[in-house]
Amino acid sequence: MVQQVTQTEFNKLYGDVEVEFVSYYKYSFTFSGVADDGTRIVVSVGGCADDIYKMDVTAGEKVKVEDLYGSYGAAYDKDVEVGASYEDAIHFYMDY
Repeated sequence: MVQQVTQTEFNKLYGDVEVEFVSYYKYSFTFSGVADDGTRIVVSVGGCADDIYKMDVTAGEKVKVEDLYGSYGAAYDKDVEVGASYEDAIHFYMDY
């Protein structure tokens, strides 16, 4: 069952997970990675040009979840398909 959390709570749970840049769409950078237990983590940063203007993104570079100032984050069970909505997540936050 999905549980909405704050970004601070999300970072306490998944902050040490390394994610890497996977896509850019409508002023949002999306990062994805997998925790040691198989939980898939997705974090989206941005949402408007002002939010991403100064952000450097390097393909293949890994960053920790806690180092991103994401506007959205979700953690999915390893059996949930890629591209699932936040309603299928274990934990998620939205900071819009």
